[in-house]
Amino acid sequence: MGAERSGALIILLLGIGYLWEAFAMQVVSIGDPLGPKAFPIFLGALMSLLGISLLIKPEKGANARLFGKTSLGAIILAGILAVYGFGIEWIGYPIATVIFLLVATRILGERSWIIGMLLSMGLSIGVFALFTLVLDIRLPLGPIGEILK
Repeated sequence: MGAERSGALIILLLGIGYLWEAFAMQVVSIGDPLGPKAFPIFLGALMSLLGISLLIKPEKGANARLFGKTSLGAIILAGILAVYGFGIEWIGYPIATVIFLLVATRILGERSWIIGMLLSMGLSIGVFALFTLVLDIRLPLGPIGEILK
């Protein structure tokens, strides 16, 4: 099996897993008439269809190695995204997001630590302000919350 089909199989399995979890979500009768399941089901179905289409007919002329530099970067990004998702409650949104974005910018090719840190902090603070001040959605603060008490 070539790298294209291996990647397609991974995408398909992730899509199926995403659908599985979306259908397991509780139904809420208030709020959005479609409920909280609609968007995750749409994303899982789209990811599954993409995986199936790539399994059936991969891109012509694609000669990607299974673990090339780009593939390895994507795998590392997926891993740190998983760690970020699990650690956000414990570490807190601001610190976890700055660390995640700083590592991600380095993996994606940013050579300057200063620019990476400025991008990470700016995006983290901007999204935090949007969620907490504009949308009135609380995000976990972690140790920062303990310091502010």
